[in-house]
Amino acid sequence: MTAQPLVVFGGTFDPPHVGHQQVIVGLRGALRLPLLVVPNGHPVHRRPPSAGPEDRLRMAQLMVREVGDPLVSVSDLEVVRPGPSYTSDTLARLADDCPERPLLLALGSDAARGLWRWHRPDRVAELARLVVFDRPGARIGARAAVDELRDHGWVGSEPELVSLTAPEVESSRVRTRLRRGEIAEGLLGAPVLRYIRERGLYRESAESPGVRDGIIAPR
Repeated sequence: MTAQPLVVFGGTFDPPHVGHQQVIVGLRGALRLPLLVVPNGHPVHRRPPSAGPEDRLRMAQLMVREVGDPLVSVSDLEVVRPGPSYTSDTLARLADDCPERPLLLALGSDAARGLWRWHRPDRVAELARLVVFDRPGARIGARAAVDELRDHGWVGSEPELVSLTAPEVESSRVRTRLRRGEIAEGLLGAPVLRYIRERGLYRESAESPGVRDGIIAPR
């Protein structure tokens, strides 16, 4: 008997903000499937995150708890696994844990268009069906992102396309506000903001202007 499909939603979550929350809610509403949030531990596609993997895992757990959906959970798979965090490895581990369960990988349209550059994109296509979502502020629509991806030779099953109303929130701008001591209540859930303040996170960030990491970054 085939298990219910699982939607995998990965990202740096540095920090997890209201944009992430609303994407989760939107994906759950559109797909009606269990969703697994996977904070990456040691991403290789960008400079090291400002917060450490354990802090980002804990903040993701607080964010998901605030969402209050029993079918949304958080995995520490990439945080506890040593070495670089590759989506292909994560999907392979999830497939090994439950071979009869289909996997779907949720990506924003901006990230999906560059999937062909990821580590082992062929393996990603083999292990999971894509769910490509767009939202206000996205630089490219979901259909156009998939077309561009296929133009670069990516082969996989036909992706599910989802249009969300979640606003674009840039984690880099949230970190800048936190570093400057500016109000961030409208961008972060109260539990996450409280955790950041208690842990003293993002106070000494030395991020360069213009760097953005999006909701889901290619890896």
